[in-house]
Amino acid sequence: MSEVEALLKATITEMERILTSKTVIGEPITSGGKTVVPLLSVGAGFGAGAGSGKEDEATSGGAGGGFGIKPVAVIIIEEDAVRVEPVQKKAGSLIEQLADKVPSLIKKEIDEREERKHKGSEEKEGEEKEKAKGKEIKVE
Repeated sequence: MSEVEALLKATITEMERILTSKTVIGEPITSGGKTVVPLLSVGAGFGAGAGSGKEDEATSGGAGGGFGIKPVAVIIIEEDAVRVEPVQKKAGSLIEQLADKVPSLIKKEIDEREERKHKGSEEKEGEEKEKAKGKEIKVE
């Protein structure tokens, strides 16, 4: 097995180990007659690459992955009831807030440019009419 294949196999094995049902359903927490079970959203990304040179030159490769976990809800188990409560989305970072607003800002800018363009053409037509009036010769 080549070094690249071994690297890929090790990366995939580690991903399989990390992504279990316990990753999505957290450990239950019991207190005061209630049990709370966190539910999580898990995202994963993976990439790998390899290359080789001419004849006797060495090969090279690399692999990597990334994971993101965030709480989305909790299951609350009480003596006489079970319910699921969503976790409220809190205001994100400044970058997330800006990313949410970018499409509306772009649309606003386009609309304003179109309006200025339209106004400019109307004003130009008005000026041309005024110039034409000044050149009129009245014949009596």
